Amino acid sequence: MIDTTHILNYTVNWIAKSNSEFIGELFFVVRNSSGGSINTPVGYLIGFIDPGDDYYSAHWKVLMIIRDAVRYNVKNKSTSIFAKSAYANKLKYYVDKLKEFNQEIIRIDPNLPNAIQEKLTQSGICSSPLEIQIITGKDKCVFSNIEFDFD
Repeated sequence: MIDTTHILNYTVNWIAKSNSEFIGELFFVVRNSSGGSINTPVGYLIGFIDPGDDYYSAHWKVLMIIRDAVRYNVKNKSTSIFAKSAYANKLKYYVDKLKEFNQEIIRIDPNLPNAIQEKLTQSGICSSPLEIQIITGKDKCVFSNIEFDFD
């Protein structure tokens, strides 16, 4: 059985966990009325103890790496994945992409970082103080001499 943690509309599938570090793959979950769900991989959670230095003390540092395709609609309070591969009509994709130039894009639910902090500390995966850094980017993979673009 897969070790998972549910946070808002997301699930973390834990790849590795120890007392001083963890790695988890982050999935956005859409549930249907029949009880089924679709899990879309949207990023990773990586955590470790930052030893600190002369200017700050040791603390947990969590890196939340989110795909560039994730969009959060503040008005509707809904998340969607904006990926070229999901569009049958590529012209509609480019029209929708142009519409985004006039909007401020929010990648994730603004409540997600606090919910992650609360869940990680309550479950004992890490402890306070806790710093969460959010990194957004394109998902690209290079394997040997072959490059894959996952958009």
